[in-house]
Amino acid sequence: MSKLFYSILCIVFIGIFCANNIKAQIQNEETIQRIEPGQYKFAKGAIEVFFVDTVSKEFAEFKIRETGYEIISTNISPISFFVSGKKGELDISDLEENPLVESIIMRPGIYDSMAVEEMIIRQKMNEEEAERSRKRFRSLMERVTGTVLMHYSVTEKMADKFYQENKKYNLQPRMFIPRSITVKTIPGKENEAMRALKKLDIVEYAAYIALID
Repeated sequence: MSKLFYSILCIVFIGIFCANNIKAQIQNEETIQRIEPGQYKFAKGAIEVFFVDTVSKEFAEFKIRETGYEIISTNISPISFFVSGKKGELDISDLEENPLVESIIMRPGIYDSMAVEEMIIRQKMNEEEAERSRKRFRSLMERVTGTVLMHYSVTEKMADKFYQENKKYNLQPRMFIPRSITVKTIPGKENEAMRALKKLDIVEYAAYIALID
């Protein structure tokens, strides 16, 4: 199967398509086969370019612009994990010192008594229910949560090993989304753009964009 044909199968279906913003999700071949012919059409003047999982946003954008093509939107983020624990008990020093970690953003829990009381009144709770809710929200606010951002160079395999080695932190992996950029092309010359951009060593494949009717 040629890469060009594979690109057709790995179509990106777009919910919103306009000059300034494109939001898309990847659909596989099985999904495409469930859609009746005529229910979608290929977008003109735009393609989706997918990159290796170690590329950074800045470098990918630089390489695309270097070819002379215009970027419509970028969907490139490093792999990340959620972390949480009780205030005063969560020690993330090992994570902070890990060479795979770029940064950790922590958010302390804050008990908003006014918001809780407004909720109690709005839901017309009796005194027993109200006190139960206050205790529940206070206990939640005793926890801190955060996001562990990995370096862009960290692959899925490396991230999985990191996850296995740090199970004591009860890390929750965030959904991994393939790194991609939506590129503007001359209408009718999408094939030409895909062939040119697939020559970049950081590009895995390029795909047509399909619009669902």
